[in-house]
Amino acid sequence: MALSVAMLAFYSCSDSWDDHYDTTGDVSGRLTIWESLKKNGLTDFCEVVSKVGRDTMLNSDQTFTVWAPVNGSFNKDSLLTAVSEGKKKQVIERFVNNYISRYNISDNGEAIDITMLNSKRNEMTSGMIGDAKITSANNICSNGVLHIINNQLPFRFNIYEALELDPDFSSLYSFLSEYEEDSLDEGRSVSRGVDENGNKIWVDSVIIENNVMLNSLNALINMEDSNYWAVVPTNEAFDSREEEAMPYFVFNPTVENADSLQELYAKRYSLYDSFFNMNQNTHPNDSLAATTYSSFNPLYNVFYHPYTTVNDTAGILTNIDQEISCSNGMAYKFSKWPLSIYDTFFREIKVEIERTSNVNTSDTYTKASNLSYYSSAADSISRGYVDIVPSSSTANPQIGVNLYDYLSGTYDIYVVMLPKTVMTTSSTDFRPYKFRATLYEMNEKGDYKQETKLMDGGTTSNNPYCVDTVYIDTHTFTNSFVGQNSYGAILTINSYILSRETSDYSREMLIDCVILKPHKDDE
Repeated sequence: MALSVAMLAFYSCSDSWDDHYDTTGDVSGRLTIWESLKKNGLTDFCEVVSKVGRDTMLNSDQTFTVWAPVNGSFNKDSLLTAVSEGKKKQVIERFVNNYISRYNISDNGEAIDITMLNSKRNEMTSGMIGDAKITSANNICSNGVLHIINNQLPFRFNIYEALELDPDFSSLYSFLSEYEEDSLDEGRSVSRGVDENGNKIWVDSVIIENNVMLNSLNALINMEDSNYWAVVPTNEAFDSREEEAMPYFVFNPTVENADSLQELYAKRYSLYDSFFNMNQNTHPNDSLAATTYSSFNPLYNVFYHPYTTVNDTAGILTNIDQEISCSNGMAYKFSKWPLSIYDTFFREIKVEIERTSNVNTSDTYTKASNLSYYSSAADSISRGYVDIVPSSSTANPQIGVNLYDYLSGTYDIYVVMLPKTVMTTSSTDFRPYKFRATLYEMNEKGDYKQETKLMDGGTTSNNPYCVDTVYIDTHTFTNSFVGQNSYGAILTINSYILSRETSDYSREMLIDCVILKPHKDDE
């Protein structure tokens, strides 16, 4: 009996609660949110809502909660002017949708976390939402709830929006915004009928925001459910780095849209280390790994001691002009690049020739050779090596190495050669290798006939008692082949031993890899 009385009391209370808060019952006598806004004299808010076409949505049978600011609490005229100047989307996202949430949300005295239609978050407590006071709460409508507030809600921009709103970032934002590919989420959008051409008429469009450039950098700084740090350049810094980078991305004429690709890569690679996912950087005072970091190449895209200067090297966050707090993280503005081109994109390239795709199989470039591929036998060897054996006792073997992903810049070229003891520790063959090297670069017709004899056509040799990184020559590549499917050049390493020298040199060669190291004039 006691349980029955308690249950009866509960349902009685629940009925009373539903009469006041539930909008799912009889709504025949209730106004829509749009009608209630007009009835309450919120003409400023109504004028802006109507101007951007959101009045239809608030007059529909969808369920919303609206926190409407009273007249005079915001600059109505500036919003209407923005719409007339073609900024309707911005007014919707940064003003109208900043006051609207889905579902019925009543002020019941408890703290509630709220997500607005623009994905921004607010907290509603008893009689307050954010710093605005709710002057009239829980106005129940046929399609939701209306609260009236005494002040406007601030729009808290995310990192991507900060780039748009700050004129110091106009160059960077102009570049990134070219890659916006927003799409309509038809599953969550609402349509009412079709037009004369049979196309659906959308009365509530849910847009999926997407930026393919940011996606390529793994930097979703346009998403509210993110937590990023962005080290971003002012216009002066961005433009000067692009000018500095352009010569390194001169593509071969055979590459489609070579000129536009040059500009794209100069800008994209300048930003390669600008973004940091703070959900993955748990010790930011010690180190910061960029969104482009990969465990397969752990020496790059990670920065230690970001706030301090160590050995005359300033940390990435030591010379920041301004810290900007955003809804999804922090933006650090700088007018002088904290990273050199050698930190960002002009980097060492290692070509592992135990990978068969890196060895040219044409008889023109790899000849008189029998090749055997081996996995790494020691820590001093990177991944593996190739055993290059002459096809006869009198032949000088040659191997052609395909070179990919290099820039149109100057590199020091090395080849890492191994002692015979790598194959068997009992080997007593300590004869060095003597060889020549030649580069064949792709010309404007797509042929590899641009020939350069390295070392002025001379020879060099290795130290046969150790893993030896042998300097070959310094060479300036005319074209960049970064990001291309084709290799841009072939490096041939050709044993060059006369018959009378076989007792002094070995025609068989063990090679680990080829290294292209960016050349610095001061080193």
